[in-house]
Amino acid sequence: MNFSFVPVFLSAMGKFWQNRTSSIFLRWNIILITFQFAYLFFRYSSLPPEIPLFFSEPWGKAWLAPTTALFLLPFFSLLIGLGNHVIALTIYLKWPLLSRLLVVFSLVFSVFASLSLYQVIRLAI
Repeated sequence: MNFSFVPVFLSAMGKFWQNRTSSIFLRWNIILITFQFAYLFFRYSSLPPEIPLFFSEPWGKAWLAPTTALFLLPFFSLLIGLGNHVIALTIYLKWPLLSRLLVVFSLVFSVFASLSLYQVIRLAI
């Protein structure tokens, strides 16, 4: 088995994380995802069994989802954040702009997911 790509990948990873923009966006992304999980665990016991989550549906019963569905927001933030950062690491040397855009998109998604989670919980309580 040929592992000649490992030193190149590790070098790219070092350069990627030494980039100030990438490291700041990663830190904020981690902070927001941690906030989402912590806020949800903190407020979970005070939530009703069903919460309004699907606002694109007609008003009424179609809006409601089980409370456990709220875990989808931080889960998808984590999934998109990890996925985009891994892809950004692998393409950093070839396409640095696209790599940075993926990292920025991860942070933007986490911001919107955090705001949505806060608003839905505030509405339900």
